[in-house]
Amino acid sequence: MDRRQMCIANVQYKRPGATESKRANGLLRYLTYRESHDEQAIYVPGRERWEDHGMGRSVAEIAARCEALRSEHVLMFSLVFNVNPDLIALVAPEQREPFVRELTVQTTAAFFAARGIDTGVEYSFVLHHRQTTDAQEPGRHNPHTHVVLPGTFYDEGLGERTPLYFSRNRNIDHIALLHNLTEQQMAVQMERYVGRDWERQVDDLSERARRSRGETWNRQPRTSTASPPWTFRSESEKRTGDCKRYVWRRHALTVPVTER
Repeated sequence: MDRRQMCIANVQYKRPGATESKRANGLLRYLTYRESHDEQAIYVPGRERWEDHGMGRSVAEIAARCEALRSEHVLMFSLVFNVNPDLIALVAPEQREPFVRELTVQTTAAFFAARGIDTGVEYSFVLHHRQTTDAQEPGRHNPHTHVVLPGTFYDEGLGERTPLYFSRNRNIDHIALLHNLTEQQMAVQMERYVGRDWERQVDDLSERARRSRGETWNRQPRTSTASPPWTFRSESEKRTGDCKRYVWRRHALTVPVTER
């Protein structure tokens, strides 16, 4: 099992300004009322759509908080935690939602702790239950979360709010840190929810799938240094690092890259 295929952890942001504020509100409405481009939201009686960790529980509340806590350059950040459908399939159906919620909360907390932001950062997230649309095996359960963060955080040392950044350069790579922490948390949860032999189960399933398609496969070490297992959907996404939709395919996945 190549652990880089375990989960997508993606970061995007919206800038302040009338046009971007309108787009941000549109994004919040989409996240609230849809599961995917083709599926309407699934509501559970008695449960709020958004899980509030300081940014609100509704489109209006979250939009207001984003505006109040924005920085000069960032109105809001949005993260996506999207578990590989092959892995979530090993989790009992009734435990999949708790699995993804726990992954979101624990990884977000670990990420800001690793960055030395002891006060944490306000956020809210929504969980979507969509179905995969890949050509090889469509219709697989693909639960994932969208997390909304403000453009600033409270710096206890300075005693004031300061801009929040997701940097990716020669000296610091917050995107790589987020991916690494997501992989670590995924491994912890897979062992707890599925069992200590979860990697063997994944390898066996992958091998059986390949054999059913008449392919051969040499099992690779789990610490494989092979080239990254992701691709871009188009040349424009490759140039801009932008990806509004997420498509899972067996043994290949789409990972947007944000350069800051």
